[in-house]
Amino acid sequence: MLRLAVLGHPVAHSLSPAMHRHALQGLGLPGTYEALDTPLEALPARLAEVRRGYRGVNLTIPLKEAALPLLDWASPEARAIGAVNTVLQVEGRLFGFNTDAPGFLAALRAGGFPLQGPALVLGAGGAGRAVAWALKEAGLEVWVWNRTPERAEALAREFGLRAVPLAWAKEARLLVNATSVGLKDPEATPLPPELFPEEGAAVDLVYQPLWTRFLQEAQARGLAVQTGLPMLAWQGALAFQIWTGLLPEARGMEEAAARALGEG
Repeated sequence: MLRLAVLGHPVAHSLSPAMHRHALQGLGLPGTYEALDTPLEALPARLAEVRRGYRGVNLTIPLKEAALPLLDWASPEARAIGAVNTVLQVEGRLFGFNTDAPGFLAALRAGGFPLQGPALVLGAGGAGRAVAWALKEAGLEVWVWNRTPERAEALAREFGLRAVPLAWAKEARLLVNATSVGLKDPEATPLPPELFPEEGAAVDLVYQPLWTRFLQEAQARGLAVQTGLPMLAWQGALAFQIWTGLLPEARGMEEAAARALGEG
């Protein structure tokens, strides 16, 4: 019996249980997937539980960075990004991975989006770091903007990227909103509509609401757009593969997430 979970705070409204239960059922694997509310200060004790009784867990806000020093090993990608979102337990030892970065690229490819730069990543937090790292590894020119310029400059120095003003969005060919702007606020957007480029693509990692103002205005300008659900599904599918050796069908996981959101 596979015992899996997502850890975070708050975590009650996570879509991960719906996605991973769908994957377990689809592959005929006996197992459970729970959402375990885990405030930052409770993480060491929770990971001790994982060592004793779980095959693996996902990590979400605010635990992705804090988990790194508590693990026995972390992948080079997770260390470079500075965040872990997937933990595998083997014989009491904890191994950390980051599937956000490859999940983002897999979602773009599955959606038929050409990987063309320059790419502008809006946000220099955990999600922005994973996306910026993935795009650079894919060979794109990557620009970073953050509301606090010092954070963008620090990330740019660390990853060998370029911190730019928001007006540079007009010259980008791929825009990624990796900020929380727009989350549960359909009127908010990180980018004024006049700054969208004339061609290219836009991705919003926010998926509540699914069709953010950022995506609607990008689509109105003629850009190809992708919601946050494909990346969510792909990072989940890649995590599931780490735990089981089996890669579930990401599209099915995305549809399960959409149903849980009330969008399916």
